[in-house]
Amino acid sequence: MFSRPFLVLYAAVFVGTMGISMVSPLLPVYAENLGATGIWIGLTFSIFAVTQTIFGPFVGKWSDRYGRKPFIIAGLLLYCVAALGYLTASSFIQVMAFRALSGVGTSMIFSVARAYIGDMVPPGHEGRWFGLFQTADIVGFGIGPLIAGVLRSVTGFDSVFIAMACLMASSAAIVATLLPRHSRDERLASGFERVKDLSFSVAMHDRLVTAVTLNMALVSMSFGATFSFIAVKLEAIAVGPVLIGVAFGMESLSSGISQPFLGRLADRFDRRLLVAGGLVVSASVLAGVGLVNSLGPVMLLLLGLGVGNSIAMVAGGALQIVAGRRAGMGTVIGLGSAGNGAGIVFGSVAGGVFVDQFGLDATFFFGGAAMLAGVPLFLFLTRGMPTREEEVPPMRPKRPVDISPPGVLGGDVHPGGGV
Repeated sequence: MFSRPFLVLYAAVFVGTMGISMVSPLLPVYAENLGATGIWIGLTFSIFAVTQTIFGPFVGKWSDRYGRKPFIIAGLLLYCVAALGYLTASSFIQVMAFRALSGVGTSMIFSVARAYIGDMVPPGHEGRWFGLFQTADIVGFGIGPLIAGVLRSVTGFDSVFIAMACLMASSAAIVATLLPRHSRDERLASGFERVKDLSFSVAMHDRLVTAVTLNMALVSMSFGATFSFIAVKLEAIAVGPVLIGVAFGMESLSSGISQPFLGRLADRFDRRLLVAGGLVVSASVLAGVGLVNSLGPVMLLLLGLGVGNSIAMVAGGALQIVAGRRAGMGTVIGLGSAGNGAGIVFGSVAGGVFVDQFGLDATFFFGGAAMLAGVPLFLFLTRGMPTREEEVPPMRPKRPVDISPPGVLGGDVHPGGGV
């Protein structure tokens, strides 16, 4: 597991996520200071998801064909440009424009990095590999807001954006210098065919692909409706920027600690039931946030949210890798990225509408209800579906795919996706 590609991607995702999360909880407040209200605050937070939704599937598919590394580097550099762009923004519309550019970077970084790791995961170990790898994303997301809160208190907003740009540039340098261009494809060695060049419509005809994509969309819709406004809620109860960072860190802390352990559970127990159980816990906690109005209970609820979210994420991530071996790793994860982006967009807009019409706490009730509604849909779509690699036959593309091992007539097959 602890190969050079794994460690390089872990470090790059950790640094990259830390930079992204430094500005994410501050952008709604920043936009509010520039005149944004209600729906506009939600859009400022979520506009990146529009471009992520558009570009995510294509970036995943292209990385199946041309290799993962160039897309990861390009995504990190786009985030660096966006961070520097925030420094010049004089209106919330300009903030939204640079946030949209960040969405293109998101589709390149995280989906493609997950696909790279997915190429390397031995069958039957999806949960533990992703349970560990996703801690880079989670812990980085938790540390970033705390650092941002300190920087904002001491030197103001500008220093946060400069720090984000530096982190993105350093992460791009790590990947460019140390990451091999092509991932080591364990599937060829273990008897599983490389599958690529399936159309999106063919891939989505598989119920497992559809289930994991829609599940990501519904979960993201819930978080889009709520995380846009947690910082605003905390500001309303007179919590300072440092404590806002600590509160955001609570969810990531509990999630990061529990993920490796839960990854092993996902390799041993029913992944469908683990996803459903995690969603029920997370939905209950999100609704609970709308019922409390002091820092302590909010922080305790965010700790619980981290555990519930981890259960669903680890088991869902393992299912996504199994589906990726059927329909193309980058294609499936790219579709998941699009579902994630679409959910955030709709959730943030809906959350803004609920805030404008019914008050701030209403959006947390909506988020919990939306997530809970996804449980029966997920269980219905995955009924009778295999959830382990040894049970899953590969899907067939419409045209022949060369799966000859390297050096055999027909061309070398590069594990990263190029031929």
